[in-house]
Amino acid sequence: MTATRPRCLPMLLSALLSTVACFAGEIPGMVSVRECGAKGDGATDDTGAFQAAADRASEFGGTVFVDPVGPGKGYVLTRTVALKAGVSLVGSLAGMPFIAWEGVPREMQTGPVVLARPDADQRIEGQRRPLFHLMGGNVLRGLYILYDEQPWPSDEEFADPASPYHYARQDELAKRFLRDHVAPCGPTIYVQPGVASTTVEDITCGRYWDFFYTPSGGKIVISRCYLYGYKRAFALREAKDVVRISEIHIVPNVEKPISWQHSLLQAAITSQPDNIAFDFGSVDGYSIADATAFLVHTGFKLGASVDNPFLDPITGERVSFGWGQGPWGSMHNIKLDNCVVGYDCVLGTILTNQLTNAMVHVSLTDGAEVSTEDGTVARQAAFLVETGFAGATLQVCNLSLSSFAPLNVAANGAMVQQANGRAFLIDCPGIPEPKDYADRSRANLEIYNLAISNIPESHLLSVTAGTQPCVRVRGLTLNGVAREDGTLG
Repeated sequence: MTATRPRCLPMLLSALLSTVACFAGEIPGMVSVRECGAKGDGATDDTGAFQAAADRASEFGGTVFVDPVGPGKGYVLTRTVALKAGVSLVGSLAGMPFIAWEGVPREMQTGPVVLARPDADQRIEGQRRPLFHLMGGNVLRGLYILYDEQPWPSDEEFADPASPYHYARQDELAKRFLRDHVAPCGPTIYVQPGVASTTVEDITCGRYWDFFYTPSGGKIVISRCYLYGYKRAFALREAKDVVRISEIHIVPNVEKPISWQHSLLQAAITSQPDNIAFDFGSVDGYSIADATAFLVHTGFKLGASVDNPFLDPITGERVSFGWGQGPWGSMHNIKLDNCVVGYDCVLGTILTNQLTNAMVHVSLTDGAEVSTEDGTVARQAAFLVETGFAGATLQVCNLSLSSFAPLNVAANGAMVQQANGRAFLIDCPGIPEPKDYADRSRANLEIYNLAISNIPESHLLSVTAGTQPCVRVRGLTLNGVAREDGTLG
C-alpha cells in the first residue's frame, strides 16, 4: 500500500506552531518575549522585554522564543540585546522565517520580524553598539531583521530635484549619499572576544551597516543567511579554532526583487571599497561553502596590512597584522557576480588558502587606478594580489572568470575592457627576506582548470614594477579556445 500525505498536515503544523507561541512560557527551558511584555506592534520599543526574557533564560541556560507577529508588524529594538552564555534566541522553529522575499509587501509580512532602529547614542563614533551581543554558547536562529528607517531610495527619488536624495552628478551621489543619509550603526551580530561555540542560522537581514563581527571568536558556525546592506556582511578581525560559514546569499532582493529602479543606490553602495562580503583580518582555519554575492565591491578580502587595514566596526580602529598572520582556510562553491574586486589578497601566511569551484564575474568599477608596467589601469580585477601576499599561496581548482556589465542593474557597471581592468592584477613586488621557509620574492597563484570568457587576452594580467609573474595555470580555456599550460604573462 502506498502511503499518502494527510491533507491536514499543514493545518496540524500551523496549530502546533500557534500552540508553541501561546504556551512558550510553559515549555521547560523556553521564555517568550511576549510573556515578558513585548508588543510586536511596530511602534513600541520592545528592547526591554527582549532583554528581560534573555535575562530570565540565563538563569537556567534556556531559550528565548520570539513570537510571530501579524501582517506589517514587528518588534522594535533600539538598543543592544545581550545574550549571556548558554542563552539562545529563536524565532521560526521551522528554520528560515517567512519574509518579504521576492516582492512581498512590508504590510503583508508576518512571523518573527525585528525592526532595528538603533538610538543615536548607540551610533557614537568609536563606540558603536551592536544589535545582538553574544557572550558564548549561543544560538541565534530564525529571524527577519530589517533596519527599516535606513533609506533605500529609487532612481526616481534620486532624479527628483525636490527629493532630499537628489544630487547634481552621479559621482557626487556615490561620494556623499551614505555620508549624508545613512546612519553608521554597529554590527547586527557581535560575538565578544575569546568566546566559542556560537551558532547563527536562518537569518535574513536588510539595510545593515555591518552584519556580523567578531574580534577574536572561535568555534563559530553560520549558515543559511540571506543578506544585503551598506558595508560588510562578515567582518572577522581575528578568529581562532575554525569558523564555518555556509549557504550564504548576499543579494539585494532581501526586501523585493532585484530592481532595475535602484541602479543609482546600488552604484553608491558598490563604489565603496569597504562594501565587502567577507572581510577576514587574521582567521585561523576558515571554511566557507556555498556562498553567493551579487553587487558588492569586494567578494573576499584576505588579510589586513598598514596600507589596507581591517576597520573595527565598533571602535573604528584601523588594524593590521604582520606577515604570517594572514588568514588561511578553504572555500568551496563560491559565486561572485558583478563586483569590482573578486579576491583582494592582502596579507599572506605559510599556510595555503584553497579555493575550489568558483565563478567570478567582474563588471563594476569605482574609479580607482593602479600604476603598472602596462601603464595606468583600473583597480578592477577578479584577483588583486597585494605586496603583503608575497610568499603566500592561493591554490585554486575549477575557476571560471567572466565580464559582462548589465547596465540596467548597476549604474557603475563596466566590463573589464571598458574599465581597463584585469582578470589578474598583481601589485606584489615581493620581499627579499625569507620567513618560515617561505620564498617571499613573489606570491603564488596555482590554478587548475581555468575558463575565461568575455575578457580579451590584452586584459588578462598586469603587474606593478618589480613584480614577477606568479599565476601558473594548468588547463586554460580562453574565450572558448584551449591554451597551453604555463605562466600567465
